[in-house]
Amino acid sequence: MRKLLVTLCLLILQFTAGSHVAFSQQTRHFPVNSKLGHLSAVAFPLFTIDGQQVLMGAGGQIRGTDNLIILPSTANYNGLVRYQLDINGTLHRLWILTPDEAKQAKQEEAQKPK
Repeated sequence: MRKLLVTLCLLILQFTAGSHVAFSQQTRHFPVNSKLGHLSAVAFPLFTIDGQQVLMGAGGQIRGTDNLIILPSTANYNGLVRYQLDINGTLHRLWILTPDEAKQAKQEEAQKPK
């Protein structure tokens, strides 16, 4: 009985450790029409991106580096972000970039024809 319990615990440990590696290697794919910008100030519902104030639209979402939703009223971040505006020109989605995503985004922006 004890041997079965130890084996079961080891299997559970192996599966949970393996799933953590799989989750940590996931990459986010941003919409094609999302833009790269520098978020410099947040005074909800106003966000300053690339020196211009943008109003957060109804139902707008902010996703952190772990891709979890952050409440707009608690978003106090300065740095590179990807963002999407809705048809009214208000902020619809905003993604806070990880250092690797920011590096990749800078490379993509440099390769775009001007």
